[in-house]
Amino acid sequence: MGYSPLLSFLVLTYLVFLFVSPSHSSEYNVAQEPAPPVTSRKIPRNSEKVTMSLYYESLCPYCSSFIVGPLAHVLETDLMTILNLRLVPWGNAILGSNNTIECQHGGDECYLNIIHACAIHLWPDLPRNETDFQLITVQKTHFNFIKCVEKLYKVPDRKGAEESWEECSGKLRLATQSIKKCYDSGLGKQLVLQNGKETDHLKPPHEYVPWVVVEDTPLLDDYENFIHYVCKAYKGKSLPKTCSSRPITSINKDTSLQSVCHASEARSGESSGKHQMKMEPLA
Repeated sequence: MGYSPLLSFLVLTYLVFLFVSPSHSSEYNVAQEPAPPVTSRKIPRNSEKVTMSLYYESLCPYCSSFIVGPLAHVLETDLMTILNLRLVPWGNAILGSNNTIECQHGGDECYLNIIHACAIHLWPDLPRNETDFQLITVQKTHFNFIKCVEKLYKVPDRKGAEESWEECSGKLRLATQSIKKCYDSGLGKQLVLQNGKETDHLKPPHEYVPWVVVEDTPLLDDYENFIHYVCKAYKGKSLPKTCSSRPITSINKDTSLQSVCHASEARSGESSGKHQMKMEPLA
């Protein structure tokens, strides 16, 4: 009977271990599981903006005209308070063998597509703060750069591809070395290949450029009437004045598809400017 208290203590300790230990083990296992994602309930101030994507190639004359004309004009209007504009340079290019990119209008087009992609990456035009969403005039650095390059290259006594973008970067006080570094490092190539992947996975597939998509809806040959579609897609409470000054109905689709650069020509080799460019570092 002298060992009875000790025996009772051991039995009690064992029983406590049986009940407590499983509970501790369960908590440890749960803690090792991945935590569920945390979703913010705060709605971004620009969540009501309409996304419009322009799929294009740098030296297609119709893409150039669209960029330096209607798009450049609308960026100076209050439509930009509801518009999220995306530029996606790749167009009708094709990824070939031996790490080459085939472009519809020659090696300069391949080169400038990458320069454009670098500019978009370096200056993404994000608003600097909350109040910028209320401004009609927004930061549009990469658009102005691309517009400048397209203008310089298409003039009658046009400059070379490298000379064009370097002059534009100087005019706009952009860091020329940052663009060169983007190209030389191979980052520009990766960016443009991502654009190519996005372009090649469009549904329905793009048939030509410029190819304009507003909120997943391709505008086809009515792309010049993009303001109508942006205003129609806007779900906010107050339409910009630009919307009320435009006709409600779509324009007559009598526009000829001669005003586009066809993807079928690039793939069949019918375009005389088609050229294969191997991705080499910029000198």
